[in-house]
Amino acid sequence: MFRCVINLDSSVDRWIKFQEEQKRIGLEFERISAVYGRDLTDEQLAAVSKPRGVGYVYPMTPPEYGCFLSHRKAWQRIVESGERWGAIVEDDVYLADELSDLLSSDDWLPEDADVVQIWSAALKIRIKGSPVPLKNGYQLVKQCKPSSFGTVGYLISREAAQRALDGSQRMNCPVDYYLFSPWFPFVRKNQVFRLSIRPLALTSAPSEIGLRKKRQFKRPILRQLNPVRWFGQIRISFGKMFSTPFEVKEGTFHR
Repeated sequence: MFRCVINLDSSVDRWIKFQEEQKRIGLEFERISAVYGRDLTDEQLAAVSKPRGVGYVYPMTPPEYGCFLSHRKAWQRIVESGERWGAIVEDDVYLADELSDLLSSDDWLPEDADVVQIWSAALKIRIKGSPVPLKNGYQLVKQCKPSSFGTVGYLISREAAQRALDGSQRMNCPVDYYLFSPWFPFVRKNQVFRLSIRPLALTSAPSEIGLRKKRQFKRPILRQLNPVRWFGQIRISFGKMFSTPFEVKEGTFHR
């Protein structure tokens, strides 16, 4: 399995700490130099942006563009690696002991999976359908509530990484919405799961790669009242009606 960590060139302390973490669990990750969104020019932003739709009604910020472009760099490396699967983590994490076995091989991943999220904030969640048992004792689930946002860590197949690249040459939402939100086509066209254990934990400070600060602009009421958005919300809400409770296990950490 190809493994990489996204790290800003300026975040030297984070890279040093991450190297200690990967050494402790006996794995090596390739460092991906993150794109610092605030350094992007207006022309560079215009070249990768597209008009807002109904799925994400806010304007994107430069850090969000930088975060998206950083993950695109990681997807490209997975495609180039020739490995069947790749693991992508951001640099503001502790690594659980269990991660060593999980990322040493991809033979525990089912053939029909495309993306497996290994970090999301909530542990008590609701899922669609039944858990998929894995031969390593864990399970894959399809989380539907709360929305499983966050790109702190996930696994993605080489084929899905290529599809993610093909569909994101221009962007109008943050990368976690693009991958995991039911408002966008990627999660509907690919088999996206969450692992039944969370083997990553955030450090005390969030990464600056795609840091989201409190938005200083008004809620776009007219966009939210768009009838297309109403129908989309009804479709999404209906899909959550028959969900069942599930609790994700926390990994073993040495913080």
